[in-house]
Amino acid sequence: MPQGMTKGTGCGALALAPAGKWKGGQMAQAAGAVEVRIGEGIVWVVMTGDAANRLTPELRGALLTELARAEADPAVACIVLQGAGACFSEGDDPTELEGPHATPDPATLCRRVEGCAKPVIAAMHGAALGTGAELALAAHYRIAAPGTRFGLPNVALGLTPAAGASQRLPRLVGAGPALDLMLSGQAIALEAAPAGLIDHLARGPIEEETRAFCAELRAEGLGPRPAAQRREGFAAPLAYQQAVAARRAKVAGSGNPAPPEIVAAVEAAQLLPFAGGLEFEADAYDTCRETEASAALRAVAAAERAAASAMTPARRAPHRVAVLGEGPLALPLVQALLPVAAGVDWGCDAPDVLHDGVIALHRRLEAARQGGSISEEVVEERLSRLRVGAPADMARSAGCILLAGPGQREVAAPAGVSRLVAYPGRVREVGLRFAPAPLGARLVEVIAGPEAQVEQIAEAEALAQQMGCLAIRVRSGGESVGGRLFDAWCRAADALVDMGQSPEAIDAACRDWGWRRGPFLRRDQMGLLRLGAQTRAEGAVNWASALAESGRMGRENGAGFYDWTEVGVPLASAEVDALVVARRPAAPALPADMLRLLLIGAMANEGARMLATGMLRRASDLDLVALEVLEMPRWRGGPMLAALRMGARAVREALASVAHPDRAFWAPHPLWDDLVTTGGADWPQR
Repeated sequence: MPQGMTKGTGCGALALAPAGKWKGGQMAQAAGAVEVRIGEGIVWVVMTGDAANRLTPELRGALLTELARAEADPAVACIVLQGAGACFSEGDDPTELEGPHATPDPATLCRRVEGCAKPVIAAMHGAALGTGAELALAAHYRIAAPGTRFGLPNVALGLTPAAGASQRLPRLVGAGPALDLMLSGQAIALEAAPAGLIDHLARGPIEEETRAFCAELRAEGLGPRPAAQRREGFAAPLAYQQAVAARRAKVAGSGNPAPPEIVAAVEAAQLLPFAGGLEFEADAYDTCRETEASAALRAVAAAERAAASAMTPARRAPHRVAVLGEGPLALPLVQALLPVAAGVDWGCDAPDVLHDGVIALHRRLEAARQGGSISEEVVEERLSRLRVGAPADMARSAGCILLAGPGQREVAAPAGVSRLVAYPGRVREVGLRFAPAPLGARLVEVIAGPEAQVEQIAEAEALAQQMGCLAIRVRSGGESVGGRLFDAWCRAADALVDMGQSPEAIDAACRDWGWRRGPFLRRDQMGLLRLGAQTRAEGAVNWASALAESGRMGRENGAGFYDWTEVGVPLASAEVDALVVARRPAAPALPADMLRLLLIGAMANEGARMLATGMLRRASDLDLVALEVLEMPRWRGGPMLAALRMGARAVREALASVAHPDRAFWAPHPLWDDLVTTGGADWPQR
């Protein structure tokens, strides 16, 4: 008998529904949102919405209608909820998250499912995510096909669950596992589900095993089993409270409003009656949704969807990829490609570089094995995919060629094979700029040069998808959005120092806003000597170059904008203060809000220039790059969104008021005038 089952009257003899009662007996359509089948006393209510079976208002209404009909039919013993196509349900339509859910809302649907007088079984496959997962939790029993993923990703949008997961899940599995699922936002394979989450993991066809499960319910005389009445997760009250306290401490100070609210809702599940807990969750959801942080997180998610949908229609990724060159990008590119490409061919004219590189690669993979992230078999399998040799030999059988360093442009490529420039420099056709680096990158800029062909762009985007990266298309001769943004950030920060502000105060203003590293700390960690080439107007100072000239090279030599301890802790430097004051007079300290307004405004101003020249299609693409390259907090949404939040008029006036020699940099772009005139709702798109 499955855990928590109680005998009831919901399962009687199984039989076909009377002809005509279901619009034909065996099958019926309900407004195109669900398909209904009946046989052996089981009603199969199959969600047939979009490819993700989003729980739209139409689908929610159709489910409620069919649930009521099945409950009222004496021939029906069990009700099975299932998804058509590749998944059970991936939850809400994202457009509904910007306001209250339409009627009937997901919470109403889940309460109705849970309160059904007949057993409701969720037969899951593919994925059950968000309100789709909450629908499964509201069912009385859960069956999963192998490989089914289950997750509650609302936290990534700055939201709590919306349909009772914070109350039902801890009743089933306890506070610790429930909080781990909701706070991570990551989907888990149900083969590794915590005890109590699912009742049966199918080994064969999901429908056959669901039918057998229903027969077992009938044989046992078992009826509904609402999660509201379950108490297994409360069996160890002290452990429950300790799990809540530990997670509360972990999420304290989060800029995302959802984690503390999720912890509080799970705590409420133990303390309040079930109905009170549902009300607590609903209030928390509304509170989170109205915050600027949640709105920014939702905007970022929308930007990611827009960027993904704008990519060239998927084409087959290359079978083998050649990486040519010996620059600092070569080995990271090889390592990033090995897990996803059928083969990687590294070509280099220096045999010793290849020899040392293969040894370094083996060490990195071995370190990953010792850390438990990969197995010995995976190490061997990845190394077996790698070939090394002369560039011409490695290019000969490649389906795509990545140039990892200069000097490889003349290597002959097979007919129809693209050569993508992966290192900084001129791009005639197509280039790739990983953000922030190939290994572990989540975003790549696809640089479409002046001679780029549609097929080359498609191949670059297919490779990005293969590597698990979101591709942002950029039109330039080699400049990257990330590079221009970083330069603008540093240029603005240096100008503020020129105007009498201290590097430490500027970094503190960034840190207090949620940035992990401000522009001066970031440059210290990169090394100041390499940043001396950043241009400045006459009368403006490149402070990284100025400090490097005085012997302060950054963290590596223990002195840069900060003094660095032996264990790598940055400390304020009196020597830097004296050096700066010697070059320019100090001025009254600006408030942190004004420092941030000028920094964000300068980056958004640079973004406006990129939009106006057609380098970018959407301002939101720039925000996505900023999140990766500049490590801006996701819950702030990026400089273009943040500037709109600060007010287009306020930003324009602040930029115009800057008295600094770099007039061209600070002069507000005409797009600010357009925003002020139209009310500053959004940036233009191309």
